Amino acid sequence: MAMQSTDAISDLRVINDMKYSIIIPKYDNSGRKIKTEKIAEKVKKMAKQFGGVTVIPSILGCWENEKGNLVCEENAEIYSIRDIDGNIKPSERQIIINNDLDFILTLGEEIGRDLGQAAVLVSNARTETTFVSGEYKDTIKDTGVDWFKKLI
Repeated sequence: MAMQSTDAISDLRVINDMKYSIIIPKYDNSGRKIKTEKIAEKVKKMAKQFGGVTVIPSILGCWENEKGNLVCEENAEIYSIRDIDGNIKPSERQIIINNDLDFILTLGEEIGRDLGQAAVLVSNARTETTFVSGEYKDTIKDTGVDWFKKLI
């Protein structure tokens, strides 16, 4: 194992941005497709809490069952990143992180109850984020496609 420099470890300690993620099933335990509106409800809650949400519409979750067979199901991942500015006092930063963690765990429990799941994967991780400049367009052509409904 390579030795990490003290500078690299110090750099990791100043990373305060957090990524919060939940895996949402697209089918219930009886194999019926979960209504898009039910998933959209959860996505909207996440967007409201964090100011935005990214939806990865299709990911495969797999596990080995008691017979040793690989079982896979289609899910969606929703995640948000809390970009915590370095100018926030450490005590305030921790309050924000604690509130966000309470929110994501509660949302995970709600998804489990509402969608009939024995367990829901919820994760959080420190990350570093930045926004890079682009070119703002006043108008973007409307394709008329509801991408959420199409992909979820």
